[in-house]
Amino acid sequence: MKEEYDFMMGRNRRRGDRHERNYRRFDHRDGSLSKIKMKIPSFQVRNDPEIYLEWEKKMEFIFDCHNYSDAKKVKLVVIEFTNYAIVWWDKLVLSRRRDGERPVETWREMKALMRKRFAPSHYYRDLYQKLQRLMQGSKCVENYYKEMEMAMVRANVNEDREATMARFLNGLNKEIVHVVELQHYVELEDMVHMAIKVERQLKQKRISKYNTGSGSSYKPT
Repeated sequence: MKEEYDFMMGRNRRRGDRHERNYRRFDHRDGSLSKIKMKIPSFQVRNDPEIYLEWEKKMEFIFDCHNYSDAKKVKLVVIEFTNYAIVWWDKLVLSRRRDGERPVETWREMKALMRKRFAPSHYYRDLYQKLQRLMQGSKCVENYYKEMEMAMVRANVNEDREATMARFLNGLNKEIVHVVELQHYVELEDMVHMAIKVERQLKQKRISKYNTGSGSSYKPT
């Protein structure tokens, strides 16, 4: 009986060791991303809030991959400042020191200050107004949807699915709306795919009509 007990305990230990090795292997794979060297994108001030916001998003992606301290995040960002960004940051640091304010110590604080300077509040108002006026026009459905989606993300618009579907439908060209609105949709993506399909069918119909018309009017010499 004792021999059987010892055998079972030994097998369980070996199984436990195997599971631990597997865990360590997978844990190493998950953590390997932080060992990849990623170049911090430089920041050069341009008169375009969208360029700043795109740069900010890239920084967020990089920081998500690395467990940097707040102090290190700030230093890494400052190192990549160029031209006017260096002047702006130097002036900000001196001003805070002169006024007795504490230094900027976190990426969150730094991001708030940079947004205030390089993506001012009027930019979001203008973006929201542009979103409200957005129409498909000469754009294809795919590009119209992408533009609407990007504008909503940048303007921080959070609305329910039905509201977004109504927004998309309202901006579509009328010839497409007349067909798309006849169906019921649960997801916005389904509506977008249907609109693309209708657009393609309408385009094919116009081409077919043009070719038929050209053929009937042709007179051999």
